[in-house]
Amino acid sequence: MRLGIFAIALWLAIGLDRGLGPLLRLGDGSVEPSFVLPLIVFVALYAPARTAMAGAAAAGLIVDLLSPVTLPAGGTAVIPGPNALGLVLAVRLVLALRGQVFLNSPLTLVVLTPLAGTAWQITRAGIFAMREAYEPIGTAVLSELGSGLLSSLLSAGSAFVLWFPLMWCVRWFAFDAPHVSRWASAR
Repeated sequence: MRLGIFAIALWLAIGLDRGLGPLLRLGDGSVEPSFVLPLIVFVALYAPARTAMAGAAAAGLIVDLLSPVTLPAGGTAVIPGPNALGLVLAVRLVLALRGQVFLNSPLTLVVLTPLAGTAWQITRAGIFAMREAYEPIGTAVLSELGSGLLSSLLSAGSAFVLWFPLMWCVRWFAFDAPHVSRWASAR
């Protein structure tokens, strides 16, 4: 996979998250679709496992650095790791499922995005819950988990929208090898 193309796609996805996220927000809460998640799921569907996990870790670290946590005593803190680990585990889920899905269908990305997002948000909430146990930072873990799961569900819409440009650009990514379904027979 060409890292430069992935970096540009990730930059655009983060820009869409930052720019369109507040416009697509549901209500006054923090439920908004992610554009980074469908990109990571797309890369996990086509790239080699190590490359997909490294891309997910990089994307998660960038999301961590751009998402400071407000502390109860005032101020903010950047906690690197929860989103990075969550996205890596989400990619592991997609890697486990990619041999059993139709790769060239938009429905695949639409269905796998909320599943991967659920793994991401559960991991993220678990890390914050463990952190709250030994050093409280004022994170409402259950409400964060609820809004994260709803955001993952909304990300199915952004996955459908991103499917077409991503498939148009798939040759630019230059994924190393086409993946064949587990059930396909060699002729």
